[in-house]
Amino acid sequence: MGSKALVMLESGFYLYGETFCGSGECFGEFVFNTAMTGYEEIVTDPSYRGQILTFTYPLIGNYGVTFNNLQSNSIHSEAVIIRENSAIISNHAAKMSFADFLTSHGKMGIHKLDTRALTTRLRKFGAIKGGISTDELDPEKFLQKITEAPDISDSNLYEEVIGNEVLTFEGNTASALNLLIVDFGIKRSILENLRKYYNHIYLVPFDINFDVNIANLDFDAVFLSNGPGDPRIVHSFDKYLHDFAYNNFPIIGICFGHQLIGKAFGLKIDKLIFGHHSGNHPVKNIETGKVFITSQNHNYAISHQSLIESVDWNLNWLHLYDNTVSGIKHKTLPISSVQFHPEASPGPNDASLVVFDDFFKIVKESNA
Repeated sequence: MGSKALVMLESGFYLYGETFCGSGECFGEFVFNTAMTGYEEIVTDPSYRGQILTFTYPLIGNYGVTFNNLQSNSIHSEAVIIRENSAIISNHAAKMSFADFLTSHGKMGIHKLDTRALTTRLRKFGAIKGGISTDELDPEKFLQKITEAPDISDSNLYEEVIGNEVLTFEGNTASALNLLIVDFGIKRSILENLRKYYNHIYLVPFDINFDVNIANLDFDAVFLSNGPGDPRIVHSFDKYLHDFAYNNFPIIGICFGHQLIGKAFGLKIDKLIFGHHSGNHPVKNIETGKVFITSQNHNYAISHQSLIESVDWNLNWLHLYDNTVSGIKHKTLPISSVQFHPEASPGPNDASLVVFDDFFKIVKESNA
C-alpha cells in the first residue's frame, strides 16, 4: 500500500490519492492525455518537461515497459496521475513495470483518485499550475507552496532537454542530401524517421553560436524540432531562422518548431485552454481535402486570425475538433510547418508520408 498523497491545483481544487511509486513533493503544470496506450513514449517525450501528466484512460501499466519505444533517455513529466496502476504485466517483452520505471527516474506516480473529476476541471478551466505532496497533506498550507512555485511559462524548459554539442548521424547512404536539425527537445522517433531520407543529419542545439558552429556543415535543408515550454519567450533564434529563409533553404518545423516559425515571421501565438494531448486528433489537409488522424502534444497554437490577416502565409492544415491551425505554408519561400507529430510515437503515423515525403521532394527540387 502506498502513501496518502494530496493532488492540488492552484485554483484550490484538490483530491487525495495514493502513491504507487515515489514520495515527496513536486510542482508543475497539470495537463491530461486521452491516449489508451503509449505511456512509455509519452512520459519520455521532452515536450512534457515541467508538466504533471494525468492519463484519462483508467488502467495504465498493464503491458509494462519494453525500452523499445523510449523517446529520450529520461522521463520528462514531473509526475504521473492515473486512476489505477496495473499490478499485473501482460507482455512477454516487458523489462520492468511502469511503477519501477518511474521509480528508476525518481518520479512520483499517483493513483486511486477520481481522474475524471480532475480532467473535467482542467478541461473547463484550462491547464494550470499545481502540485503533489505526500509530506504536506493540509490543503491550505500546500496551496501556499503551489503559489510560490515557479510558473513553467516563465522557464526556458527547452534548455533542460537539449545537448551542448553538434552531433552527426548517418542516414540513407543512397541520398545525396543532408539535413540540419535545430534541437529544442527532439523525440527519438522523429530523428529515426528523418534518417530514412537524408545522408547525414546534423543535430544542433538551438542555443549555440550558429555563425561559428555550422560554418563548416554541408546541409541542404533545415528542420526545427518539437520541444517543451512557451514559444513566445524564445527570441534568440529568430535572426538565424530569417537568415536560413532568405538564403532559400527549405525549412520545416514540427510542434514547437512550427510555432517558432510562425512567431519569427510575425504570426501571433495563443495559449490554448487545455491543449491537445493524444493520438486521436483529426486534421484536414487544405490542399487535398484529405483528413488524417494525428498525434498531438502542445498547449500553444498559431492564431487563426493572425494567419488570416497575413499576406505571406497560407493555412495548410486545419484541426477539425476546434478549428485551430495545424499547419502553415509560406506563399513564396520553401517553408512549411505542422502542429501535429507525423511520426506519432505513440499514435497513428498516416500523415508521416505526406509531411516527410513532401518536404523531401521540396528539398530535392531546391537542390536539383
